[in-house]
Amino acid sequence: MSLDQFDKKILTALQKDGRASVERVAEQVGLSPTPTRRRIRRLEETGVIAGYAARIDPAACGLDLSLYVFVKLESRYRSNIESFETAVQKMAEVVSCHLITGAHDYLLVMHLASINDYNRYLREVIANIPGIIGIETSVVIGEVKNNRVLAL
Repeated sequence: MSLDQFDKKILTALQKDGRASVERVAEQVGLSPTPTRRRIRRLEETGVIAGYAARIDPAACGLDLSLYVFVKLESRYRSNIESFETAVQKMAEVVSCHLITGAHDYLLVMHLASINDYNRYLREVIANIPGIIGIETSVVIGEVKNNRVLAL
């Protein structure tokens, strides 16, 4: 689907405030509410807008430890990949999992309360997934930028 300048403005407005009224979005993009509503509906129906959610601060919920966990599989056989990806889908503590290029196969992003919680999770959950040959973890010590607004 190709996006015109109005679609991009609508998407930018909704990324900044997903709870904005159609009238407010229309005002920001320079259209009246009816075509704005129609465009938003089309963007939703075509999957450009995948959904709406509240952005939660993990630390405000007691999840002070943010981690990037790099996982290397022992082989890239379909069964190994499917086994790993199925296991990750069941792990509520993993907020995102990315198949990546380079020295590792996957990048997991997690937020936990403490390093002790991660140590326990690593030993009892992640390390018990069949087919993993390597796990490397980076602890986030500070956040420089966390802007989830795409530059359209």
